[in-house]
Amino acid sequence: MPTRATIIAVNKHLHPVRLATYSARCGNDPFLALELYKWNLHLSAAFQQVLAISEVALRNAIDQQLRTWNAYQPHHTRTGATHGADWLIDPARPLNSLTRGSRRTATQHATEADGNRDSKHPRKGAVITHDDVLAQITFGVWPKLLPTPNAGDASYRGRQVLWRDALRHAFPHAVNDPHGLVVADRASRLHGLRNRVSHMEPLLDVNITARHNDALRLLGAISPEVRDWCAGFSRVVEVRRKCPVELSRHS
Repeated sequence: MPTRATIIAVNKHLHPVRLATYSARCGNDPFLALELYKWNLHLSAAFQQVLAISEVALRNAIDQQLRTWNAYQPHHTRTGATHGADWLIDPARPLNSLTRGSRRTATQHATEADGNRDSKHPRKGAVITHDDVLAQITFGVWPKLLPTPNAGDASYRGRQVLWRDALRHAFPHAVNDPHGLVVADRASRLHGLRNRVSHMEPLLDVNITARHNDALRLLGAISPEVRDWCAGFSRVVEVRRKCPVELSRHS
């Protein structure tokens, strides 16, 4: 058990405002609040592993289909030509408008990443590739390419086209989701969770079981093998059981 001096020091340096959420759940018991905070860190770390696999698998599944689709799209400025597979450099409509800002930012970050490489790095000064830019596309971009039920959304029609002609093939094992709305919802919720985890925010009100299931089911729609592999090392369920306070039955 930490000493009183330790508890005071931790509260000071982590800041009382940050710990207030945890204290409120513990009847203002300072020791229990620190235990709950520590548990939240363990849960964030456990979710981070699952989210990392989910993000990479989602990114690569979508990228593979967009490369195939883009390669066969008639070019909108060069008669008789197609756009080619590199959709991050020369995307066809409607992908061009849906990704314009994110592509520009990702290319800038890929260029900066090369500039930050050590002079002895084997790829120092190498031409920026599709994969370099792809690695810089953030999680939040992918849900915005998937279908939305909001017909009033300016991107609605473009996202419908991408799902129908390309992205549905990224999820060959999706069940009862012909319009992609279930996949899109799961990806969106996981993006929200990733932001909370990345910013070390409290997960006390997160439906832990549901978000864990979102990740595994999204992976399962892409590849049951990847889902099973991820489920095999995931610590989320184990960490949830070790919460030092009683969680809501919806957690």
